[in-house]
Amino acid sequence: MYVAARVDNDKCSGCKVCIFTCPDPNVIKLNKEAKIVAINEARCKGCGLCVVACPKKALNVSS
Repeated sequence: MYVAARVDNDKCSGCKVCIFTCPDPNVIKLNKEAKIVAINEARCKGCGLCVVACPKKALNVSS
């Protein structure tokens, strides 16, 4: 069972480190207007690489 990553919008700075770290293209995208990332939860496998890479601790994969 996969648990998709989730973004804490208050912590996300839109730095894109998670986008470059994610092994699946187009799972994480930058919302340019809000300057935060958005995760396609239907495609995220919950590997947690983005969570480890995020310098702002804005991502988690806990249920």
